Amino acid sequence: MRCRYVEISVIIHATESLERVLEALRNFFGPLPIVVEVYEGHHGNPIYLATSYVEDCDGLLDKLCAAFSGEVPASRGEGEGLYYLRLDKQALARGQVRAVDHDDVVRLKIRTRGGLCTG
Repeated sequence: MRCRYVEISVIIHATESLERVLEALRNFFGPLPIVVEVYEGHHGNPIYLATSYVEDCDGLLDKLCAAFSGEVPASRGEGEGLYYLRLDKQALARGQVRAVDHDDVVRLKIRTRGGLCTG
């Protein structure tokens, strides 16, 4: 097992469909245990934080590696085998996987033994 864990988190605003975002996550990553927390926005609107923590994650890592042709554009974290990746939330809802550097994202924190796409 080369993947130790993947933590996935996404903020879903009141103008977005909670179910559609959760469906997009499951369509790409497969069945995930997702916890949804509800917060109140500045104007009293609901803001959702959906998180998933996956320990048995080699299959999930394989999907990411395949989606990025073996070169996942993740940033290295401070610890060995720690990576961060931001996926475009709107693109994922359309079935596309794209790394981005803006705020409307699905955030991934990935801990591996070694590299992302290599053992």
